[in-house]
Parts: sequence; C-alpha cells; structure tokens
Amino acid sequence: MKQTEPSPLDNGGRWNAVVAILLDSLEALANRARTYFLTGVILLVPAVVTIFIFFQLFLFADGLLGESVSRAIGFRLPGIGLIVTFLLFMAAGVIGQNVLGKRLWRWVEYSLETLPVVRSLYVGVKQVSDVLFQQRKSDFQRVVLVEYPRRELWVIGFVTNDHAIWSTDSRIGDRQMVSVFIPTTPNPTSGFLILIDRTQVIDTGMSIEEAMKLVISGGLVQSPISPVPQEALDEFTIPH
Repeated sequence: MKQTEPSPLDNGGRWNAVVAILLDSLEALANRARTYFLTGVILLVPAVVTIFIFFQLFLFADGLLGESVSRAIGFRLPGIGLIVTFLLFMAAGVIGQNVLGKRLWRWVEYSLETLPVVRSLYVGVKQVSDVLFQQRKSDFQRVVLVEYPRRELWVIGFVTNDHAIWSTDSRIGDRQMVSVFIPTTPNPTSGFLILIDRTQVIDTGMSIEEAMKLVISGGLVQSPISPVPQEALDEFTIPH
C-alpha cells in the first residue's frame, strides 16, 4: 500500500498548534510573574517606605543637636541628638503646662503672628501640626453622608458646627443649617465647606478615625455604616 506523505497544510497546522501552546504558556507565565511582582510590591513597599521615613526622621532629629553635643563631650554617640531633642520637647511641654509658661508662650505666639512674613509660615505650620497630632479632633463632631453633587452619589462629610446658621431668608426658607466639611482623597486636610439643612444629612455611625481611614485609603479600608431608618431616607432631598 502506498503511504501518503503529510501535506504542508498538516505540518503548518501542527506548528500553529505548537506556537499557540507556547504563547499560552508564556502568557500564563507572564501573568503569574505579574501577580508575584504586584504581591511583592504590596507587601514590601509600605514596610520599606515606613522604615525609610523613620530612618530619615532619626537622622534629622539626631542631627539637630547631635553635632553640638558630640563636640561638647568629645566623641560621637549615635542617637544622642535624638535623646536631647526628646528631652527638649519634654521640657517645653512641662513649661507650657504651667501658668507662667502659658503666658510666655502666648507672648511668643503673638510676636510671631504680628510679623508679616513669619506670620504666614507660622500659622500654616501650626495648622498642619494641629491636624497631624490630632489636637483639634473635637472640630469634627460626627460623620455624615451628603447626596452630592447629584442624586445617588454620596460623599463622606464631617459636621463641624451643628448650629451654623439659622436662616430666615425668604429665598431659602426658614431652616437651620449645619456646616459640613467635605474632604478630598487621599489628602483629607484639603476639601471644601458646605452649609446644608440639618435634615439633609444622614449620620453614618462611623467614628472620625474610621472615616479618615476610608478617605485616606480611597475606599480600600472600609468600615460598616450603621443602618439608617427608612423614614430618614424618604424625607431626604438632594441639596441644591
């Protein structure tokens, strides 16, 4: 019996199948490598960045007074500047807690705030430090939801004043307004202020810290929102 030789089309089909298998394998390998890489980035970047920031802060704090102390004692002792800086802050805190120290500090603040150029820098740095060290936590009274900028879109807001304005203007009616700060993501220190009828905000039941984590993480860190009575939703109207 005469054997028939495989046609070029059959060989081409086999090669195409082999190439397809190789391409699929390479794609699967690339996807797996991409998954491993992204997982490694997610795991290592926060830890590395945190360690780097703390290391830089250590070098900065140690360098503030470290050189002067080292020259005074005659040799370099790593960390001595950080210890002296910590003790300096402690001493300032102790002085600031007594009556004489408070009066002295009020005089220093008044002097700084009267200087034209220094005033802008000092007030800005003071506001940032107040936010970072949470010395003004009471400014945010509760966390609410506001339907903004249109229906079915909700934003997180912080009530800063429950009795902002009592309006008697005929154009908006007789209503009590509350001031709500709407933060931006991922920097909650910036945002905008809205004045809204107190009946048009919905309490979330979230703490200030939980809401801050939600805003800073861009929604990645979620906290449960307490159930809202249906009556409150039925009475809610979109702010204009």
